[in-house]
Amino acid sequence: MNGSLIPNLFNSPEAVAVPIDFNFSTKSFLGLCILLIFIKVSFYYLKEIHMWLTLTINRINSTMNNKKNILISASDSKISKLLSNSLKSHHLKFIDKKELEYDDPNKLNKLFKDIDVYVHINYQGLNFSDDYEMIDYHTRKTYDLLFAAGKENISRVLSISTLELFSEIESNLTVTENWEMKFPADNIELLCANLSEKVCKEFARDQVFEVINLRLGSFDEKSDSRLSEKKLSQCLDKFLYLDFTTEQIKLSKNPFNSARKKGPNWINYHIQDSFEGQRYLTGKIDKFIEDYK
Repeated sequence: MNGSLIPNLFNSPEAVAVPIDFNFSTKSFLGLCILLIFIKVSFYYLKEIHMWLTLTINRINSTMNNKKNILISASDSKISKLLSNSLKSHHLKFIDKKELEYDDPNKLNKLFKDIDVYVHINYQGLNFSDDYEMIDYHTRKTYDLLFAAGKENISRVLSISTLELFSEIESNLTVTENWEMKFPADNIELLCANLSEKVCKEFARDQVFEVINLRLGSFDEKSDSRLSEKKLSQCLDKFLYLDFTTEQIKLSKNPFNSARKKGPNWINYHIQDSFEGQRYLTGKIDKFIEDYK
């Protein structure tokens, strides 16, 4: 008899044969196998997707954490736009010219709230109607801006200057980062660039914050001191993150050592493209780029 023996609970304790149908076809068995395989494969891929999403989220978080809050002293000039392009992966803010019309320097403090790095343009950053305004901005107002940056605990300032400071030097002379010049009052843009550099340098001497002074080459492609946007971007990205207090740099000879931190507080670089017939030496900046890839 086809069936299985189970107790008859209603009539007798004796076992009786009750038919149970086990109609389990080959197709059903194959279907179950396929279902199990599908579940296993799906679980594997879900696990892989989860891992990929986790890594992606971690990368995004890491990128977001590495972004700097950067304040740039001007927004409408050619140099400020080049700086913006080079720093576009970060959070950028700009000082509006109207914000420089203040009666109390303390009002500048709010500009530096939550800022990591301040970029101060010393050369061709802002245009003014007369020479007095221009000199006033590059001396008194530059001082007020840097003082406000110090009060808000800005730790690093990028001072953007120019290699045009040395354009009148004979080409056969070796111009290095240690050179300093005095300029006649009739060359107002270079005079202001030089004055603004000196103000930045005094804040570095006083150990208020670290100043990286970048004298940039020309953005004219035909110039023998030309500087490409690519090289500028390379340099700026490294200057934002490099810790100048590493042992190697601490041992370097530098006249400005901060009590606030160990290491140089005034760091000067000449930046132009490297090519045969270039106007200025670039050994220092090229070594810097190579050493900190």
